[in-house]
Amino acid sequence: MKNRPSKNRKYIIDILIIIVILVMAAIIYYRVDQMIDDRKSSEDEIEAVSKNTPEAIISPTSDEQAPTQPSVVPAFGFNLSNLDGENVALSDHLGKAVMVNFWATWCPPCRNEMPIIQDFAAAHPDGLVVLAINAGEESLEVENFVNSHNLDAINFLMDPTNSVSDLYRVPGLPTSLFIDAEGLLQNVHIGELNEAYLAEYLAGIGVK
Repeated sequence: MKNRPSKNRKYIIDILIIIVILVMAAIIYYRVDQMIDDRKSSEDEIEAVSKNTPEAIISPTSDEQAPTQPSVVPAFGFNLSNLDGENVALSDHLGKAVMVNFWATWCPPCRNEMPIIQDFAAAHPDGLVVLAINAGEESLEVENFVNSHNLDAINFLMDPTNSVSDLYRVPGLPTSLFIDAEGLLQNVHIGELNEAYLAEYLAGIGVK
């Protein structure tokens, strides 16, 4: 009779252990199921973004590779102010080849390629429009850079909130877009341009 309480305690302890194991199993099952659902949701979101993103934006050309031809899509419209405070829209230049360059004065590759872009723009004043969109700097800083480098053939636009960069999902600076006279985005280059690449990209939008 003295052993009965001991046996009862052991029985209760066994029951409690089983309950704890069941509760832990239920928690683990819930967490695993939640992780699977989260992963499926993330995959669905990525797929949705990919379907709605032009291939030209998500398939950049490497600096070490020859330019490639992405799928042609209409360029996204935008409206920004130039250094004189005048509004400039991409649609203002429909009918001409347009190069859009995302840049900043603090970006060494941007500074390196700017004289090359200036030379091409100056050589094709009637057939090429270059819109250089600055990444959120003060207009005075941009104006000083432009004047000190004699970049008079390029149209400099201010994007204080990086709204156009976000629109095009620009991954880094510099990034250049090449848009033909019909407003179609023919190519995208991420990174510093050299003379040969720039000539090839511009030829693709009718500037030779």
